[in-house]
Amino acid sequence: MLFLLEAHHEQPTPFQQLPVSLFVALYWAVSANTLVLAAPIDLSAAQEAQSGLLELRFGATTFAFERGEIGWVSGHGKPDRSVPTLTVARNASVFFKPPFDIPACLDIGQVVITNQTIEPIVRQRLFLGYTPAVTEYRGISQLRPPSGRPILDLYQFEASDLKDFWGEQITFYRESLATDVKIQLTRDTHLRVAATAERCFFERGEAAIRQLISFVIGKIKK
Repeated sequence: MLFLLEAHHEQPTPFQQLPVSLFVALYWAVSANTLVLAAPIDLSAAQEAQSGLLELRFGATTFAFERGEIGWVSGHGKPDRSVPTLTVARNASVFFKPPFDIPACLDIGQVVITNQTIEPIVRQRLFLGYTPAVTEYRGISQLRPPSGRPILDLYQFEASDLKDFWGEQITFYRESLATDVKIQLTRDTHLRVAATAERCFFERGEAAIRQLISFVIGKIKK
């Protein structure tokens, strides 16, 4: 019996003498390391965000649009999610609808960006000598020839920030069914907007065109 008592009262090992608090700390440290090592690295969110962007290359100019913003690309159709980059051929176009609110009376549908370089209309031979004349609409002038009737019902925005790539004021012309706005944004990209031919464009078109230019320029990849 004495032998058994001595056996049960043998000296504790150094490990057994460790305080309970240290056992707890060691347990959580091991558990935490195990969890970290076992946890998979989830890149799905970053990959999903990246796959949502579509790069469109127009010569030296590249845009990064949200894929859902693009309606159609000439020669490619509706962009496939598996394609990260598309090269827009010379004279080919990209069609999109502005993702922000535009006054309904402007009747702006698809906006077109084309891989083209076109000199401003006021530098073209048929329109040399046209000069601006005041209209009833604030910030808009009508461009008129030195004599005779004009070839187009041609106008320009007078705001200093509404200029094209060439440094000329942005122009537009009115036809029977629509108002056409054509803007050289960069050397490789030409923007076209068709809007209503009614009075609404003269009253509210300037703000919409300014917002549209800002939106598209903001998509240029630096």
